[in-house]
Amino acid sequence: MLQKIFFYTSLLITPLLTSAHIPYLDPINTHNSYTSAFQFHDSTYSRALCTTTHCPPRYFQPPSNSTNTTKGGFKRARWTGESWSKVYLSAGEDLHFEFGVPNIPALEYPSFRPTVYLLGKCLPSPRVFGNPQPQYLEHPASQLDLPKGCKLKALRFHLSDPGWEATRFYEKYIGATFLRYLDYTVPVGCDGEVYIVVKGWERRVTEYFVAVGKQEGWPPYESTDGIAKVEDVKRWANGDVEGVGKFCQRRGIWERE
Repeated sequence: MLQKIFFYTSLLITPLLTSAHIPYLDPINTHNSYTSAFQFHDSTYSRALCTTTHCPPRYFQPPSNSTNTTKGGFKRARWTGESWSKVYLSAGEDLHFEFGVPNIPALEYPSFRPTVYLLGKCLPSPRVFGNPQPQYLEHPASQLDLPKGCKLKALRFHLSDPGWEATRFYEKYIGATFLRYLDYTVPVGCDGEVYIVVKGWERRVTEYFVAVGKQEGWPPYESTDGIAKVEDVKRWANGDVEGVGKFCQRRGIWERE
């Protein structure tokens, strides 16, 4: 799906856009918690959230459930390394989702192999994914930063396990190669939000995309607010995000070790 995103956006980024896989950029990982999850408009029209995660910027405001308290009583960020997105589905609908990374040296295996989670009330059986299967989690709060009392179940895709192989593809319109690790269409059993969470285990800079939906086109009810400019997407795909190194080096966290 990501392969056609950049072609259509390079042709036209205006309210007249009629056929596109729509890209959104999150260059400083603002969607890093359950409460700040990126909302996909629906599960039909395909869109992608392109995220860069790194150490928190200077004025990072953590969610209320992700803080530590200093001796003076001030709250400070507790870095979770998580990126959250969500989409609402009705019972019987299929969820199509993808996960992948730009093929830049810092993200080549085994340098970066995060864990991806699906969270929801009525998730499909792990068996529908074939081999390898995700792991079913009854209590995802043991691994994710969830609010107290949040009752969601989870499927865990641990990409460091054997069997998770990436599909490499080249996007000629931006001159970049990508690695796609997950590409599934699965049924959902009841109405509600399904969350897609990416969790990295290293405190360093990473880039990846999460995509939802398969149908190309431009829904009549959606504006162009927040759509990424093609030149910004090109920079993101090549690991060139302004200010990332500055933030991280101040905290002793190097860009891409």
